[in-house]
Amino acid sequence: MSQSVSSEVGMPARRALSLAHLSLIACPPDQLVTIAADAGFDLVDLRLSPATPTDRVYGDDERVQVCRALLPLLRDTGLKVWDVEIIRINERMQPQAHLPLIEAAALLGARRIKAVCNCDNTGVCISKLSRLAELAVPFGLTVDLEYMAFSSVKSLRAALAIIKTAGLPNLQVLVDALHWMRAGDTVADLRAAPAGSIGYAQLCDGPRQGPAGHEALITEARTRRLPPGEGDFPLRALLEAMPAGCPVSIEVPFPSGDFCEAEIAGPPGEEPLRHARRLLAAARRLTERQEAAP
Repeated sequence: MSQSVSSEVGMPARRALSLAHLSLIACPPDQLVTIAADAGFDLVDLRLSPATPTDRVYGDDERVQVCRALLPLLRDTGLKVWDVEIIRINERMQPQAHLPLIEAAALLGARRIKAVCNCDNTGVCISKLSRLAELAVPFGLTVDLEYMAFSSVKSLRAALAIIKTAGLPNLQVLVDALHWMRAGDTVADLRAAPAGSIGYAQLCDGPRQGPAGHEALITEARTRRLPPGEGDFPLRALLEAMPAGCPVSIEVPFPSGDFCEAEIAGPPGEEPLRHARRLLAAARRLTERQEAAP
């Protein structure tokens, strides 16, 4: 890990790994933090605003209570929150309405907050994304635009064009390995990105050829990802093209898609914990091989 990134997240000089909430989406935030720490992750990503119709919806006061309850757990485990998600941009969305989520992310000490655009009017997307980034400035947060083949921003090139037009230093692009592959993006596209425009990567694996159709792509993204090294994605090449030492988040849903409370009620939550440890081991093998390469 580069010195600047090491300082940012308070980690030793190696690439920091974060456990994405989608990997264990049935776990509430406190349980996810405990599992991520027990598995050996450095960081954790928390979903505190719904990304799908089945996600937990928090009221603003409830979210603050959840975050305050997490603080002693984060302190005791030494885990840090890397990213909070998610803000969906569309024609009806009002950036100011997401200030409570931004404040919650800051309360947890998060470094980043994630946004996705579901608005076909590029001008509206740029305007609202820019306003979100402006709201995040006083809290020291970076806003990451995640592109997806099934969203309004479908490729790395399109995402880079949006943040270039916005022109705000705390606005970057998040590269998810699955969306990178399904968009047909290349390593050359990553290397050509302007310095400072790409923030970090989310890693998973899968078949080189994706499914056909909008709904099939969504299903794959939410339920059909593989751990790094178990598919055909050129993940080592992706990492080599990313900013040196940037943290990576591991986003691979629990194999069954969900699990009942009985499976996670007893300490230490063996099935979810095994999944988290499997993801960490797979990601560490990949990142250590990439870092050791001449």
